[in-house]
Amino acid sequence: MKKAAMVTLTPKLRQELSPHTMAQIKAGNRICMARITANDDKPQDDNKLLLNHSAAQELKLPISTYHIYYLDNNQIWIGPVVAVMTSAVNKNRHPHGKTGKMLRELIQYAQSRGIFVYLFGLDGIQRNLHQIRGISIINNSWQPGLFPWPDIIYNRIRLRKIEKLPQTNRLLRQINLDRRIHFFNSRFLNKREVYEALTKHPDTRSIIPDTRSFSRTNLHSMLKIHNEIFMKPNHGSIGKGIYKIKMLSPGLYSYAGTSSALPVWKGPYTVEVLFRHLQCNAGIKREYLLQQAIKLARYKSRIFDVRSQVQKNHRGEWILTGAAVRVAAKNKFVTHIPNGGRAEVFQQVMLRVFPSQRSRKHIDTQLAQIVSSVPLILEKALDINLAILTMDLGIDEGGRVWVLEVNSKPSSFDEDDIRMRHLEYLCDYCIYAARQKNRKGIYEA
Repeated sequence: MKKAAMVTLTPKLRQELSPHTMAQIKAGNRICMARITANDDKPQDDNKLLLNHSAAQELKLPISTYHIYYLDNNQIWIGPVVAVMTSAVNKNRHPHGKTGKMLRELIQYAQSRGIFVYLFGLDGIQRNLHQIRGISIINNSWQPGLFPWPDIIYNRIRLRKIEKLPQTNRLLRQINLDRRIHFFNSRFLNKREVYEALTKHPDTRSIIPDTRSFSRTNLHSMLKIHNEIFMKPNHGSIGKGIYKIKMLSPGLYSYAGTSSALPVWKGPYTVEVLFRHLQCNAGIKREYLLQQAIKLARYKSRIFDVRSQVQKNHRGEWILTGAAVRVAAKNKFVTHIPNGGRAEVFQQVMLRVFPSQRSRKHIDTQLAQIVSSVPLILEKALDINLAILTMDLGIDEGGRVWVLEVNSKPSSFDEDDIRMRHLEYLCDYCIYAARQKNRKGIYEA
């Protein structure tokens, strides 16, 4: 005989539900009625709930303890249930490598907070069952299953070519239209829309390098103003496909790309010949941008930039998760680690490059202004809900901070402290977003 669904609470929470002996438990789109019991051994401030086997089966969750983010009358909402959309999962295949490690860390940290996170791929949604076929860490190992329709979906598709597929676009549109779900970081950002949004706004106009579409006219006009410029793919990432152009003498220029181990400078060329070479390298289908090259400060004779991550917190406000320095390899003009760059500690680099406390304080002030303005401007201008961004920031020789790149699908940081704050803030935000989505009432943990 099947046992009745039952949940265990602290005596304090059980008292709040009195005189009810039954409660409606909600996890994602699943609801079950369960008998309420109390456990005197649970800490009095423990705002978690333990499901028995029958309750877990009805809710399509593993047997575990779950965070209570809403409690009122005889209603208890747990989790929340968070689904991470990723191309690393396909037909029950679990993610491997660095991506797998990052997603495992997220799932296990969330579990420690009473939040259930699972991964799903493009073929995972089972609309006829109102469930999603996915994979999660259960009993410390990857296990596939049919899970509840979630409270929250986070788009972690890492490849632009997969996100551009017609079937992916259809799925993303369907999720966007589903009012039951809070959907964030729903797509990649491209460089053009980011630069246009930030240059149009008075608060950020001055921190964006001169950036224009790649064309013969724009190449001519930019080289009249700037001695060095970059050509970047609009949809590029990790430093791939970037070219640097520099003036050798009036009217003559050379260029180099990032495809070789060390930059191979070609030229000298006139602007017209240079344009034809660049056009050939760019190809017909790829859209490129031209961007002013900032005279970056140097650390041990090498250029560097600052990779910063910003996130929404438990109040839905943007805060700095952390910042780390990426130093370019010798003679290279990009700092990405796949291109030979290396990580350095932000504070140590700032202390060496800008020994003046006044200069460092000015840099910190600029960083704070960027954190508080850039994400909000992008959300409004692009009509997108974001919760996590990384920004590549350049600091010039005078200590002025520039926004070079903004990414809505950030890679994991190697720095342990930043990575753990990322998990903490992400879970805080998911609880906040679930509460905001379900506005019937709030149970404060």
